[in-house]
Amino acid sequence: MLGKTAELIKASSFDVCHSRCTFDPRRMIYRPSYNGKRMNLFKVLLSSDCKFDCSYCQNAWRKGKTISPEELAAIFKAMKEKGIVSGAFISSAINADPNRVMEEIIETGRLIRKFHTGYLHLKIIPGCSKDHIKEGIEIANRVSINLETTSESRMSEISGVKLFKEDILRKQRIIAKCVERKRKEGYRKSHTTQIIAGLGESDEEILDLMNKEYIKYGVARFYISRFQPLKFTPFEKRRAESQRRIVNLYRMDALLRMYNYPTSLLREVMVDGFLPSIDPKILIAEKLVGERSGKTKNELIEANEFNGINQSTDLDVNFQLPPEMIPGCGKKISQLLREGRSLAEIKKKGYSIKRISAYSRGQKRIYEF
Repeated sequence: MLGKTAELIKASSFDVCHSRCTFDPRRMIYRPSYNGKRMNLFKVLLSSDCKFDCSYCQNAWRKGKTISPEELAAIFKAMKEKGIVSGAFISSAINADPNRVMEEIIETGRLIRKFHTGYLHLKIIPGCSKDHIKEGIEIANRVSINLETTSESRMSEISGVKLFKEDILRKQRIIAKCVERKRKEGYRKSHTTQIIAGLGESDEEILDLMNKEYIKYGVARFYISRFQPLKFTPFEKRRAESQRRIVNLYRMDALLRMYNYPTSLLREVMVDGFLPSIDPKILIAEKLVGERSGKTKNELIEANEFNGINQSTDLDVNFQLPPEMIPGCGKKISQLLREGRSLAEIKKKGYSIKRISAYSRGQKRIYEF
């Protein structure tokens, strides 16, 4: 049974739980982050035997393994008692009717909740019922349903079974409403989604979908999986997507999710629908600084308001951009700048100011160094 479980744990790697999740092959656990804290996660599939026909996935094209909810809960309990894991993520390939698979996931969640009050993530199966979605949200801290790609036409290219609107988007609308209702009741619930980058879509398509997911559906995270050709699948001879593109897409994600960048700014630095290999934050900053050279403080504030960028009027006049838009500025440094701290003070606190200083008035541009 342990060998079968190990295979199901490894097969779960395609379900992204954090943009920087690492896998420990010796202990068979994943190490993502939740609420800013690292955890040891028991991430596993109930089954790797799938009746769907996704062209990029091995589960549909080879004989898989299956384990029962009782067996899975018992393994998690043993690992938890030994201090190996602190949370669980239960997913599954679709080896039966979607409602039947969802019932198995929910049953696993119920069994785990008998001894575990901590983090629990349950996968929502495309095509399952509204009642099953509600039940999964009641049990879990977080749920997710994978979009896989950017549109209905893209989905038809990779699967003849999955229906993008009916099986996924409609279910996501239900998830969003149920999660929001539970949050208003005081519960800490969230939901996420994921796509595979490298199936023919442009960065602009991903930008549009990503923005919609955050604004319309309120997802906590939009994860991006890098396409990698797998043996015995129809897509095994396709080219793998570059890791550099994935890094840049996550940078774009951060600008939307954390800093509320308007999509118009990101579109302006794209070339034929794709981001150049340079960090998009730097591209946007260079573009705006070039446009704003010589502007007064009030003119800069008006320009930011026009672009939908929130900015307090006490912005340090040494900078031509709001702190959040300066390359090298994260949330903490941005707050320090808004408090009126000098670059020297920020450096004394242990932060690097190499990038930031280049965007101070009178300094050379990065490419001039």
